[in-house]
Amino acid sequence: MAKLYACIISPDAAKNALVAVAQEFAHAIEVTDGGVLFDVSGLERLMGKPDRVAQKILDEMQKQRVAGSVAVAETVDTAMLLARQQNVQSASFSLSTPDLFEQLPLTDLNIERDTLNVFSELGLRNISDLLAVPHDELVSRYGREFTDVIDVLEQRGKSLITPNIKENRVAWSFELDNPVEDFEQLIFLLNHGLERLFAEVKYAGFSTEHLDIKLNLRNKTEKTYEIKTSFPTLERAFWLKLTNLRGSLDPPEASIAGVDVIAHFTRPRPAQRGLYAVSRPEPESLLLTVGKLKKLVGEENVGVPMMLDQRLAEAFKLDPDAMPDVTTDKNGVSPRPSRNALRRGSASPSAAQNDSAATPPLRGIASKNISGTATARQASLQCDAAEPLRLIKRPSGTIAFTYFRPSVRAEVLIRDARLVFIKTRLLAGHVLNCSGVWKGNSKWWDQPWRTQEWDIEVENAGVYRLCKARDEWFLLGEYD
Repeated sequence: MAKLYACIISPDAAKNALVAVAQEFAHAIEVTDGGVLFDVSGLERLMGKPDRVAQKILDEMQKQRVAGSVAVAETVDTAMLLARQQNVQSASFSLSTPDLFEQLPLTDLNIERDTLNVFSELGLRNISDLLAVPHDELVSRYGREFTDVIDVLEQRGKSLITPNIKENRVAWSFELDNPVEDFEQLIFLLNHGLERLFAEVKYAGFSTEHLDIKLNLRNKTEKTYEIKTSFPTLERAFWLKLTNLRGSLDPPEASIAGVDVIAHFTRPRPAQRGLYAVSRPEPESLLLTVGKLKKLVGEENVGVPMMLDQRLAEAFKLDPDAMPDVTTDKNGVSPRPSRNALRRGSASPSAAQNDSAATPPLRGIASKNISGTATARQASLQCDAAEPLRLIKRPSGTIAFTYFRPSVRAEVLIRDARLVFIKTRLLAGHVLNCSGVWKGNSKWWDQPWRTQEWDIEVENAGVYRLCKARDEWFLLGEYD
């Protein structure tokens, strides 16, 4: 649906009277010097062509005894130029006659006086005269800033309305002449739509972190995408890449006949990019990388590792929806702290004697082929030669656990049912303290017990996770 704007110019009328007239036709109204601007898009379906809409507005002006001129056009600049040009009271104008706009004098445009004098000497006095001059020559002679004047000449002005009624979103829609089969074919069209949307958002002093995209499909159904970020941005290239990745992961079921996009307002992100700015990666890069990984390996295989309160090997799961949040501060952006659960392990004196499952010790998350890290709350039990297993209470803290890839084979010396000495290709020494034993599977009703595990402190070496499986001993990893 094409945009349509109306402008009423009446220097002698009160602002309240002009707003009262505009409110009969629109809710997005901007009061200007000597007049009002308002959005009348969609009224042509109810009233007819733009000249008919202009006549309806003029009738309302006469009804409320407001003298002035009104113009209706597809851009704000065109409507204002047409309305301000007319000196006749109670007159209506529209773009039904193409020559009307082209006959406007150049003095009404935002052109410097010296430039106007040059144009006058060359015999260029109205818009039609200047349109006949090659635009490339005008830009090369008067600079890139002159492209704004050329946009007004071609009725492509980018001026926007600042409504007197606060909005919380802006929308853009487009109906395709020929349906397209591939979502990626819409990217060029979405680029144009987002450019207009973000211009309106920025003009209103806002940013956005939420887009709603609705695809009208040829089979009379709809496909909707809700795209959110944890930070506001108006980077069009970023939103296009994010939208394209989302469409690739969940493509529409039929060819696309139309598209509707809604940008929701939010406060801009404050960021300092100067001498004292903290050097951090941009959050846009993180989300784009995550989107590409989801497209490559599957959406269910990318996410934030979440700790599981279970006695399983590397007990964790991936949460695809729990991406790190990004908050803002005066120095830029900072990531939200990790949401990984922290747990404390414990055991009872009867755990080892009855060969039953105890509460798990420190448990980590999976890693790459070489090694990986995990967080958990510190817990340790002391295994003493003369006393049974007993709980040693110590201050809780956060430590890391590194898995060995592959596990390291070990030789273990046991004396009087106690771990005494351990030897591997990495280390050898006496076992000073130990905690356990823990069975390596918490779902005993689902799967049989497979492994037994201990946490051991080795003399002059560190703290390790020791595992026994089928009468073979291994070191699973080390506590850092």
